[in-house]
Amino acid sequence: MNSSVTRRHRAAVSTPDVQEEQATAVTVLPARSNRAYELLAAQPASLIGLSAEERNAIVVTAVSDHLGAEHVVSRFGDDVWDFQGLIGTQNTVFNQRFLSWRLEVPRPLIDDAKAAMYVWWKQGKPGWKTVKVNSLISSIRQGASVLRYLAARGVTTFAEVKPIHLADYLQQRVDLGRAPKGIYHKLHLIDVVACFASELQHPLTFDPWGRRGLFDFCGIHQTKKGSIGKTPVIPPSVQAAVFNHAESVLARADEIFEQRGVATIRGICGDRDTEVRDAVLFMLLISTGMRNSEAMGVKNGSWRTEVKNGVTYHWVRTFEHKTGKGLVEFLATPETLAALELAQRYAAPYQERLRVEIAYLEQELRRSPSLERLSNSMTRTDALLRLQVARETVDCLFLAISRSAGDLPGSLTRVAVMTRQACIYQLATLARAAGVQWRIANHQCRRTFAWNVAQSKLGRRALIFLKWQFKHSSISMTELYASNPLQDDALYDEFYSEIVESKGQLISSWFEEGSLLSGGAGRKIMDTRAVRVESRASLLRHTAQSVNIRATGHGWCLAQQRGCVGEGMYEATRCVDCSSGVIDASYLETWRQIHLQNLELRSVKDCGPAVAQRVEREIARSAKVLGDLGVDVQAEDAA
Repeated sequence: MNSSVTRRHRAAVSTPDVQEEQATAVTVLPARSNRAYELLAAQPASLIGLSAEERNAIVVTAVSDHLGAEHVVSRFGDDVWDFQGLIGTQNTVFNQRFLSWRLEVPRPLIDDAKAAMYVWWKQGKPGWKTVKVNSLISSIRQGASVLRYLAARGVTTFAEVKPIHLADYLQQRVDLGRAPKGIYHKLHLIDVVACFASELQHPLTFDPWGRRGLFDFCGIHQTKKGSIGKTPVIPPSVQAAVFNHAESVLARADEIFEQRGVATIRGICGDRDTEVRDAVLFMLLISTGMRNSEAMGVKNGSWRTEVKNGVTYHWVRTFEHKTGKGLVEFLATPETLAALELAQRYAAPYQERLRVEIAYLEQELRRSPSLERLSNSMTRTDALLRLQVARETVDCLFLAISRSAGDLPGSLTRVAVMTRQACIYQLATLARAAGVQWRIANHQCRRTFAWNVAQSKLGRRALIFLKWQFKHSSISMTELYASNPLQDDALYDEFYSEIVESKGQLISSWFEEGSLLSGGAGRKIMDTRAVRVESRASLLRHTAQSVNIRATGHGWCLAQQRGCVGEGMYEATRCVDCSSGVIDASYLETWRQIHLQNLELRSVKDCGPAVAQRVEREIARSAKVLGDLGVDVQAEDAA
């Protein structure tokens, strides 16, 4: 029924360098859509009333060739649904582009799970966004454990499932220490099965969640907007070490490129060759906030510079898949664009190898329209799917050698976009080369970028690239967001979340028992600690969202207007009795130095009585701060 189930098309090794002379410039025909829209549109969206034979014959995925002929890739009755041509994120691992139904559970469970997944894909769940292929595959991969659990207890159809089965499964996962979110993903298959009960041969006979919903059943309490996940922030020391190492690698890029040869590209990549790519990847992720899937979608020349209202902006264009926004642009630095230029040089021979493969596939498909297998042992449908992927990735920058299949006769490898797992491994390798043990992950870079923005906005950290990138002194975050409608909305949401989280952590430290504070507002905070509150977490979050906090270099300013017209920035002692000033222990050493400078001024005797009076006032204020922060001022002055 489907001749393309076999997809591990590794050709026998014969003449590995037979195509070496073909590695000259190859002209690739413009990319075209390979999706068989007419054939797929003709398939039913509902399975109600169809016999088993009619269901099994439904086309799930298909592809078209250059003549417009449509070829079936997967049918409903197949053991494997092949979604290669529908996965938009190029960083997805090859074997995760297939949905396997080869599960060791009773057939009725598989058939009804298939029906639920198919109808979910075709119709969508009421009130939900259109399901993505990745979610479809993930639901079965995750839900397989539930099906095996039911089968082990003698359940052969969903109609035989009882509430006790789901309750016991939940308790088993909890006892194993599994997180509520992980349990949710496991049980989501049951949620889909319940949603499309009318499409099943043996549907559930009860509401599996007892009208509570799957979230509540799993113990997940939806957090308020602005909450922060558990993704760790890369420590500043690690950021600095890896960033500096990446810069040193890029500084040697010319030397590295001169040393690589054709043999490197056709076989296993050299460490130094890929080191440039990995350094660019880290620089891109940490300086723009891109997700890994978006970074993998960056292509040749997909960056630009513009001047708007006297302000220079640099943008990197890519495709956003997670929320379905589509084409997006990320604000970048000139250094990021220079790094991408190096990535383009790195990718050039890999892209040329892709062009050779594309030309070969096009030639073979045209020359043998009736043959089911090409000279490299690929089936015709597999060749059409590979051609589609190769055309979509031929201009991508972050390319690597994949051993999932061969591209030409006699080859066991081909060029592919780096998978997310490969990126994690290579970033960890880059970190080790930089002398740190932190295991950097893709998502950590986005969280860290947002955290850096928040810390910079609060004045805690002064990163040069952020100060340039976000035009701190000349443009507000709101104006920056409005400067380009193609930006990623979710990234700005994460900026806000990180700022609120950072403020909350700072305020929480002020309310800790025993935390010493100075400044007018600081002393008031210490007085309010004795007041009992019902929910400290709720109070802190509300306060963090509403209060304005700015670092002054010697304390914190809570003024809701633009500070004290700036005097406190330059005259530190104004903050000592200011009703909006807070000075905590993090500024203790700063105030020690201020106090020492004031004492040095006291020794100057020829400035007149007015200056002498001013000096004594400043000494009293700095001494007051030190005293509030637990310092024995008299003992230190005597020393």
